[in-house]
Amino acid sequence: MSLKQILVREVAVLLAWSGVVTGIISFWDIGPTIQISLILGSAFIYVLQYLSLGAAWGRESSDGVLIESLLTPLPCFLRAIRASSQLKTQELTSEVNRLRSRATRRKSRMARLVRDFRNSLSALPDAIVALDRNNRIEWWNKAAGDLIGLEQPADLKKRIEVFFGTGEFQRYLLTQEAVEPLEIRAIAHPEKLLSIRVTPFGEDQRLLQGQDITLMKQLERVRQEFIANASHELRTPMTVVHGYLETLIDEQISEPVQMKAALKQMYYQTTRIKGIIEDMLTLAQLEKGQTLRKEPVDVEWLISRVREEALSLGLEKGHKISIRADEGFFILWNPEELHSLFSNLVTNAVKYTPVGGQIDLGWSVGTLDARFTVSDTGIGIEKSHISRLTERFYRVDVARSRESGGTGLGLAIVKHVLGRMGGELQISSDPGVGSCFTCVLPLHILQKFPEKEKKASVS
Repeated sequence: MSLKQILVREVAVLLAWSGVVTGIISFWDIGPTIQISLILGSAFIYVLQYLSLGAAWGRESSDGVLIESLLTPLPCFLRAIRASSQLKTQELTSEVNRLRSRATRRKSRMARLVRDFRNSLSALPDAIVALDRNNRIEWWNKAAGDLIGLEQPADLKKRIEVFFGTGEFQRYLLTQEAVEPLEIRAIAHPEKLLSIRVTPFGEDQRLLQGQDITLMKQLERVRQEFIANASHELRTPMTVVHGYLETLIDEQISEPVQMKAALKQMYYQTTRIKGIIEDMLTLAQLEKGQTLRKEPVDVEWLISRVREEALSLGLEKGHKISIRADEGFFILWNPEELHSLFSNLVTNAVKYTPVGGQIDLGWSVGTLDARFTVSDTGIGIEKSHISRLTERFYRVDVARSRESGGTGLGLAIVKHVLGRMGGELQISSDPGVGSCFTCVLPLHILQKFPEKEKKASVS
């Protein structure tokens, strides 16, 4: 029984006895002896109640001193009990408030950790989607919104199957321990290929991770095509050379004219192999991104040199090659890379421009950029092929390209050189009319020299 219950009981008993004694004394006509006896009995009962209260207080007090409780007057004793109870109530309230404050701080810290964790997930390039036990969307990061097409708040609590509407994806979700990811296209962006992986976390929750592998697959396709094309390009001339060598070994060629023709063909094919290997090595060097020696290169001198090489290459075709260039400009870059850049564009124009055609070489410097332009009156290119012209070994017309003697790597080299220089290649063409290739170069790699210094450099 608690102290409060004891106090209530004892006070009730004390009041009851006091009422009885007072009634007897008031209404009964009794003698003095009996009155004194009743008064003494009432006092004895009062003392007993007081002792009971003191004993109860002594049992529950902090020091347990019974004598001190007995010597205290009853009203003061009751006030002390009430004050102690209030103090304990205050202490209990203070402890509750402290625990509540600590719980609030813990809750705020946990919310901050969750917020920081979600912010970290939002910074990832991969799509992250949190799903409940029924595959309903609870949260997603920014990449998921872009790759899958999720929008707030319309798509919240929607089933993830809505955005991957194939039976293959539904079967994948039913797989409890899927090891390999699933490659699938999202409905919102069918042009993108995603690698999907679903893993369990928390209590009856799942985490969907989606990675955009479109570029990776394109690079893999380009790599496979490059290996196949390179093997084919090298196999064709090697087969010709091997055939002529077998014929010579078998002594089936005896006349000097036939011997000269065979040697000429072998020389032509080995030269072609040499060109392919040199272009491949050039591309490999460009892709490494190594810093090469840079020096000022006179643009007018370089264009004139490339023009002379083009005239020699297309001597039988009788091309007319003109130059229109701004004077006094130098490009601060590696001379070999610059020559490869200009030469590949002009060589392509010579190869695909018919007899008596016109080729124009232009160099101009504006307020925003500098431009080297090669335009011709050649066979032209269909617009569907233009975006793939800079791929390795890509050919619009395979038979015509091999007949012209090209390696299929020239424009790929041009693209890489321009990329290193911070420029870009622009292509415009019309079938049967001609083509125009423009190299756009940044101004910061240019130098303009006074006329006197320019002439000294050229000489």
